[in-house]
Amino acid sequence: MTLVEMIAIKLGLAPAPIFDALIPALKSKAIFVANKLRVFDRLSNRFLSPRELAQETNADEGNLAMLLEVLVAVGYLKRKNCKYANTKVAQQWLFEGSDKSVGNILRHIDDNWAIWVGLEETIRTGKPVFNFMQICNERPEVQRNYTLGMMDNARMLADEVVSKVKVSPQARSLLDLGGAHGYYSIAFCRKYPQLNSVVFDLEGAIQIGKEVVNQEKMGDRVAFQVGDCVIDDIGSGYDVTLLFNLLHGESPDTDKAIVKKVYDALNRGGTIAIVEILNYKGKKESATGLLFALNLLAGAPRGRTYSDEEIRGWLEHVGFANIERIELRRMPGHSLMIATKPT
Repeated sequence: MTLVEMIAIKLGLAPAPIFDALIPALKSKAIFVANKLRVFDRLSNRFLSPRELAQETNADEGNLAMLLEVLVAVGYLKRKNCKYANTKVAQQWLFEGSDKSVGNILRHIDDNWAIWVGLEETIRTGKPVFNFMQICNERPEVQRNYTLGMMDNARMLADEVVSKVKVSPQARSLLDLGGAHGYYSIAFCRKYPQLNSVVFDLEGAIQIGKEVVNQEKMGDRVAFQVGDCVIDDIGSGYDVTLLFNLLHGESPDTDKAIVKKVYDALNRGGTIAIVEILNYKGKKESATGLLFALNLLAGAPRGRTYSDEEIRGWLEHVGFANIERIELRRMPGHSLMIATKPT
């Protein structure tokens, strides 16, 4: 979009709703399709013609050429002598060989498109049309995209989170509740050699998490336990417990019970760390958090996003102290909340 076009929208001379709805949606779908076709992997540090790329992706040459032109127009590909290659942004974020790749999370978001079509009916009736976790159980590829997509997020955030959560030298045991891929456990155990971790999650997620932990050669420090933290015993004797992107999947009453379980499972002086997309930060609305709440309406029957005041209230109610909220810079919209169990 040119500067003149942006000014026209800002001044109300052009219809902002069309450009807010149509253009981003089409741009998103172009990126999703290219990501699924592994276009960015194949155009890493080399130029290919539409014909060459069509042969590698088993795609129609003419239609693929149109997709490539779109990706040039929106800044993800560059063109030279009728051949195409990744731009810097695509190479950094969409090439699977990059340590910053977010290809998995984009595949997960693309899976959600099929769920979002039910949002209108959900708002009309008050009842979700889809249950995303049930879809994960029925379709292993959706579960895999989801779990590895959350790992993409974790790779972006892990260093920042680990630097903010102070772990005592005396701490020995970490519980990663709903930790699935285990990447946060890996990061904490690498920084703190005295720590061992238990990742507690459902069977489907854990099978993928074991692959990640084995690839990272951390199987001797990061263990897995199959269970549902809502109904199952989570154990005790932990010095640190992580609840990362877990609370938004459950109702307020269930989350209060989970926070109480964690309090009881922690040793005195232990730490709880929560990462969530908040809908309000104090009195200020979070557009990211509120839009994410709409996403949950469509596919999570019990889910919603929460304000920092709500989560702080749960923590205080069960006895946690020294509650702190930190904005995470590596993933805008995400907040870290830390509290301790009094000694």
